[in-house]
Amino acid sequence: MGSFLRRRRYKILVVFLFAFLLSALAGCEFSETSEKKLKDLDYTVCDESRLPQELKNLINEKKKEPFKFTYRTNDYLYIVVGYGAQDRMDLNVVMTELYLTENAIFVDTDLTTKETSVLENGLVSYPWIAVKCELYDLPVNFK
Repeated sequence: MGSFLRRRRYKILVVFLFAFLLSALAGCEFSETSEKKLKDLDYTVCDESRLPQELKNLINEKKKEPFKFTYRTNDYLYIVVGYGAQDRMDLNVVMTELYLTENAIFVDTDLTTKETSVLENGLVSYPWIAVKCELYDLPVNFK
């Protein structure tokens, strides 16, 4: 009789686990983010004077560490990438790709240098780039 109860409990447990797994998977959405480029996006590189004040404040708060984020206004999407504290002043952030896919915007940047001089006396720079483009209601994927 004892083994019959154990088998029955085991079967009930398996049924409940199976039902739980099915209900959990039913609530999940599997979506792929396609990287198939529909078009390159037009953008404007913005210096600090052309940014909204709230965005300038966010950049200044985050600039010591690497960061990637977006900022939306009623009219524009700003995409901002920073490389954190660097021990050189000759660094430049460039946008290498900004394109639209069916369900996302893809962004890729690069940190470049003009020459090989190294800063002295512990000076640091905080290279970042902010670009403004047309407002899309899509997620932004940073490469």
